[in-house]
Amino acid sequence: MRIRVVAVLATLIAAAGAAYGDQEASNTAHVAASEYGRCYVKSVPAESYGGKGTTHVLQVSDSQDTVVHSYDWFSQRVQIACNVSDGLTPTGVSVVRFGPWARGRTASSEHLAIGFYFKGKKLKAYSTLDIAGDPENVSSSVSHYTVFEEVLGYRWLGGNKAVFEVKTTDGRTLAFDPATGELR
Repeated sequence: MRIRVVAVLATLIAAAGAAYGDQEASNTAHVAASEYGRCYVKSVPAESYGGKGTTHVLQVSDSQDTVVHSYDWFSQRVQIACNVSDGLTPTGVSVVRFGPWARGRTASSEHLAIGFYFKGKKLKAYSTLDIAGDPENVSSSVSHYTVFEEVLGYRWLGGNKAVFEVKTTDGRTLAFDPATGELR
């Protein structure tokens, strides 16, 4: 009897610890720099949770950094590359935004997974369901889920052409064109 009570208590304590460890962190200002530090983003939240806020893209200079683009969203996960080419026009700044913690246990068309921006314009956004392909194709915790196992980031193809790659929870590597937002 005593062993059974100890086992039940240990299970309850472990479950409580797992639930506690799954608490969502509140938003804080976030800065991310490009690979060589020539430009960066500063993302400032407007609320404690979610994606409302302002993000500025700044070009680094010797005297004072200059805002080159602004967006009306916040993200704690942003990647940036300064000299990306679409092959048609001069190079520009590519920004990749990831959505906030996705609450729940299944992928949804309502939850942002990843968004692409180039030269100050929104190109394309993908929901967690777009990336997962199936609502159950996620890695979940007690109260949140993800569709990404790893963010591989920008990979240069030659010149100023690049792809942006992520690895999904089911092992697929997705490559996006950062100048169009299209899945390759």
